[in-house]
Amino acid sequence: MISYSWTPQLEGDDLDQVLALVTAASEYDDEAGFAQIDPADVASVGTTGIRVLHLPIRARRDLNPIDDVPLVVVAYLRLAIGAGGLAAVSYVVHPDYRSRGLTTLLVEQLGLDVDAAEGWDRTGASALRCWAYSTHPAAERLTRRFGVGAIAEQWGLARPLSGPFALPLEAPVPSAGITLGAPRALGADIEDLVRVLDSASVPQAHRDRLTSDLRRGTGVIIDARDETGTVLGFVWYSTTTTIHLELRAAPVFALILDTAATGRGLGSTLLAAAMIDQRDNPPAGERGAQVSLLRINPEDQAAVRMCRLLGYEQEDSDTCYQVGHTDQPAPVLG
Repeated sequence: MISYSWTPQLEGDDLDQVLALVTAASEYDDEAGFAQIDPADVASVGTTGIRVLHLPIRARRDLNPIDDVPLVVVAYLRLAIGAGGLAAVSYVVHPDYRSRGLTTLLVEQLGLDVDAAEGWDRTGASALRCWAYSTHPAAERLTRRFGVGAIAEQWGLARPLSGPFALPLEAPVPSAGITLGAPRALGADIEDLVRVLDSASVPQAHRDRLTSDLRRGTGVIIDARDETGTVLGFVWYSTTTTIHLELRAAPVFALILDTAATGRGLGSTLLAAAMIDQRDNPPAGERGAQVSLLRINPEDQAAVRMCRLLGYEQEDSDTCYQVGHTDQPAPVLG
């Protein structure tokens, strides 16, 4: 019923069909907040320390049993295999082929044996991790059926910026000796941001992922500096909106502080500045955000308290699942 083959690089028709699939899935899943795959990841190849493998999954169009019906890409799986064989899994099914048993069939055929000499399905992966966003019901059913355990959680928070449920939002006043920069587009020069990341108290795996995201990302940055001009922290967000529960929503991607700058109210100051910019300064031809969205680690009590004081409320939760064992700690996002 399905066919597939691992490849280190997608090309030709496979690349075109997978790009079309992830684009269709992103549009379909956008409002629900489910995990999405960046088209840049589809076209990516491995880098130093990371080996990438792609798995386009094909079936007969409309799952027709007749042999002369053409094969089309109905799902896509990507592995990014890093240190010690730990692989980050990204996976998506085309919206037209969901709830038809394809994922269950794929797992049954591939199995979940990560202890083989050549790793899972001879990919070299000795452990698999995958995030399921917004309490995806299909992920819950699948992981329960195959006994896949959860190792980490993050919360999705929302904060109304306008309308009857929005709390007052005033321009933040930095503490003495701190200056907030004007909102600026994220550009190629991110060395100050990387330096803050290197001095922040975040796990190395999260630091590496965020550094990579910043290098290829877009959006807006507001930074905070001391009297010498040294960057002490920054907030990275977008003013471009998507529809979330019928409202215009814009995400906050990250809020990072130098460890030495914590405990001074700087995080609240930066986050409030980002929310005001999301509400009041949309891109040309658009309207301002009605809701600000972000994700946090629920075990970070200081972050939870700060977000609640600023009016954010939990809307959903995301779960990280893992197959196999690794010495690397559970991921911390948000």
